[in-house]
Amino acid sequence: KCLIDGPTTGVQRQLICYKRLALLDQVVEIKRGADTATVKAAAKSAKITETFRATGWGKKLSNKKKRAAMSDFDRFKLMVARKEKSRLINKEFKKLKKQATA
Repeated sequence: KCLIDGPTTGVQRQLICYKRLALLDQVVEIKRGADTATVKAAAKSAKITETFRATGWGKKLSNKKKRAAMSDFDRFKLMVARKEKSRLINKEFKKLKKQATA
């Protein structure tokens, strides 16, 4: 089991099995038995939140949150933009394909 604490994310200090955790590359050097304030200060000085947001997982969560906050019209505009992008890509692909066969 592992003692976890998330002072910046609102996760309370608790014991969790390693099987339920996903370990990341970000590391904070603290002594054993450190209190929540020490963990918070160490995480802030190591810029853990910023480095996590820069990872693929952090970007994925950010995009998920943005999509959840979208209105119906925003989703429609996104759909139209994706269709237009796909149309342009296919048009260019067909032009290149035609040049290759000629």
